[in-house]
Amino acid sequence: MFSTFKNFSFITALGYLVFSASWLAFAYFLGRLIPHQQLWFALLVTLIFALPIYSAAIYAVTIQRIYLSSQFKKLGILHWLFTRRILAYIAWLLWSVIFAFLLLFYLGAAEKQEWIAFFAAIPVFAAIYAVFFPLAAREYRPYIAVHKSLSWSRWVTALIMAVFFVVFINHSDLNRQYSSLAEAIMMESKHLDGTTNSALILETNRFLGFIEGTKRYALSSLHSFSAIFYLGAVFLGNLVFFFNVALGISSFMVPLSEYRRVFAPIQDSDDPPAVSPWAWGITSALATFFVFFIYVPSTVYVDAWMRSNPETVDEIRASQQIVIQAVEKIGDDYYQPGTAEQIEQAYLESLHKLETSIDQLRKTTELGFNQMIDNVDDYLDWYYSLPGEYERIVALATGVLENWMAEKLQNYLMQGNAFGPVQQSIEDLLQNNLQLRAEHLQKVERILNENRVDLIDNSQLKIIRQASLSALKEPPTHSVIINLENRMLISGGIGTAGAITGAIAGKITAKVAGKGIIKLGAQALIKVTAGKAVSALGGAAAGAATGMALGSFIPGIGTAIGAAIGGIIGGITIGLTIEKLLLMLEEAFSREEFKHQILEAIEEERIEFEKFLNTPVLQDKP
Repeated sequence: MFSTFKNFSFITALGYLVFSASWLAFAYFLGRLIPHQQLWFALLVTLIFALPIYSAAIYAVTIQRIYLSSQFKKLGILHWLFTRRILAYIAWLLWSVIFAFLLLFYLGAAEKQEWIAFFAAIPVFAAIYAVFFPLAAREYRPYIAVHKSLSWSRWVTALIMAVFFVVFINHSDLNRQYSSLAEAIMMESKHLDGTTNSALILETNRFLGFIEGTKRYALSSLHSFSAIFYLGAVFLGNLVFFFNVALGISSFMVPLSEYRRVFAPIQDSDDPPAVSPWAWGITSALATFFVFFIYVPSTVYVDAWMRSNPETVDEIRASQQIVIQAVEKIGDDYYQPGTAEQIEQAYLESLHKLETSIDQLRKTTELGFNQMIDNVDDYLDWYYSLPGEYERIVALATGVLENWMAEKLQNYLMQGNAFGPVQQSIEDLLQNNLQLRAEHLQKVERILNENRVDLIDNSQLKIIRQASLSALKEPPTHSVIINLENRMLISGGIGTAGAITGAIAGKITAKVAGKGIIKLGAQALIKVTAGKAVSALGGAAAGAATGMALGSFIPGIGTAIGAAIGGIIGGITIGLTIEKLLLMLEEAFSREEFKHQILEAIEEERIEFEKFLNTPVLQDKP
């Protein structure tokens, strides 16, 4: 059976930890020296550093080809096409060398806290692999289980570390957060300067400074739309970075004997086949040819070409330094993208608070009118009562009946100060409006200060939006607020307590009077009073007859006194009875119509009050 994996857990884990830590330590110490050394030093260090990445990659390619080969029932064109490894080997060779070259520069300039994250990838990968390998080993053949576990672990480790790196590591240094992209590139490029004579190394340093500056700017400006785009690019870059780191350290998780599959023909067996001397010879020849006739000459040629074409190099350098920076122009100043949108959002939030206060005013107004409607029945109860009848007769006798009836209706409508809460709501609304305006201006100033862009000479601006500063700083307002303020300015204030209730009740009373109801009621009272006089005389006569009958038992003046007393009692009793019956009859026929007319006047006033709130008031200009 697959004896290579019997002691897999202990031997592989120990070797993995030692070699992985050594591989990253190699990059930590030697990567820092590259910017100050000659080109040959960079080529040698890059080649050594790229070996683990390349080894893990071609081992994965080999296992994939073995897996594909096992699915064919016979050899043919498709088998030859899908199981060839030479093109994949060449592609991974180029990628490993180029990426290792750039990776060494990046690792050499990394901060201490970033290196903690790099080394943390070693135990993270091991822990993830320890979870996946037992699951894969239960269902896959041993060497396939190793391959599957390694593949899954690389991607999961890359995802976890990329998220961790973006969210935590890059935000920890407040001194490396910048307000503009040009400033970030200029400052980050200073960290990557070197003293080497190699043009290739110098330009690679500058290029990485451009990349690092872009990343730092994106991570310090997460609230704008363009920065979110940069952040996505930074995350993808970190994902690629940590995938290759995981690829490199995963090479130390593979048992050494398993690498024999890379040099041997495709063979689906649990034990790796032996490598023939001929295979070793071919491999050595290809490696020698690549190193001495492709890798070294091509790199030296590129370095020489850059030395002999300084104009082209200067143009490339200028294109990196001249940053096209997207900004918003608000007034005469420049701000980060998304600033105007933040101010507009703050405007909407303040407007929502203002609308909430206005809605409260409308609800209070509705309650005020409803209370006045409830007061109508109290007024009608008084109107169709005997005390109310006699009060109207007294007013009729003094010649002020119509005015007195209107005043009585107004007093009843004002009961409970129905619009007292409305008056308080108006005062609260105007006070809240002043407070919201002040808070909005403070919020706008804070947003502008946080997003202001300090221009750098070598930056080019791309204005993606222009806006008026005064328009953006204008606090939210509402027609209701404007109308209330204008009316207060015209009238000299909101008035004393109960002023609005009295004004509304007075207008409703005027509407009722305008409908002629009060005048008709006064005329009806005159006619009814005349009829009631006849009824009263009849009552007095009947009372007198009764009194004389009682007084006849008293000699002398008994009959006269009895007649007088009886007349009084009879007149009062029968008169009150008749008046009550007439009032009940009048109430039965006219109360609902009278109530309908008053409620109609209240509804008209309700509609007018809404217009009062929403219709602009024109002020006379001095």
